[in-house]
Amino acid sequence: MEMRTGLFLAIFLWLSVNDSLALLPHEGETIEKCILSYGGLTAETAERLERFKEWSEDYEEIPCFTRCYLAEMFNFYNNSTGFNKAGVVKAFGNPVYNACQKKLELPGGSSVSTCQHAYEGFHCITNMENHPFTVIDNMANTSLFARNAMKECLQHVEQDKWKSFTAYADYPVTEPIPCYSRCFLDKLHLFDEKTRLWKVGAMRQHLGVPARGAVIRSCHLQRGKDRCATYYKQFTCHALA
Repeated sequence: MEMRTGLFLAIFLWLSVNDSLALLPHEGETIEKCILSYGGLTAETAERLERFKEWSEDYEEIPCFTRCYLAEMFNFYNNSTGFNKAGVVKAFGNPVYNACQKKLELPGGSSVSTCQHAYEGFHCITNMENHPFTVIDNMANTSLFARNAMKECLQHVEQDKWKSFTAYADYPVTEPIPCYSRCFLDKLHLFDEKTRLWKVGAMRQHLGVPARGAVIRSCHLQRGKDRCATYYKQFTCHALA
């Protein structure tokens, strides 16, 4: 089962257009069932569902909607036993589960999940799914040393810029977070200042690029407007080779 970010925004779009836009089988029927006690599909309930994407820390816009929706739609949550670890890991990955474990486990002394537990657990999941640290932890062929370096460098960046982190996956021409690449590449000591060349073996060991046999002879010739931009261009060249 593929989970998508912005799940509740998609629900709102379904509500505001028509039931042919439901994202998953039986999703429309599930939404109607879960808001039936609040007047069903009305302009007011549509507005309230729209506000779900704001994800208040301690206030669920339509009480118990999350518990009902998750139990009806997915196998990683049960109204009685709560969140199933294996199901959450399969849908979102180990890093998300580990980050949200305290929220996903039943509260101390409780043997049954509650509306608040369902909301707080899923709230955490949706916040962490695309969190930069989660994305970094899910990077294949990347060493622990490299992942820690990436996280450490993010700590020096204003958090309002963190949302640009996912743009790196598309290898844009301009670096999404200025000087971020230079920061973690320097921490990994991948550039030899004396020879002015990249340590390709160490790069492959820590970051999994470039691929063996890749043509990278001209990568060191690429230049940007400053040293940070040059680092980014040359590293991107190695990664895409």
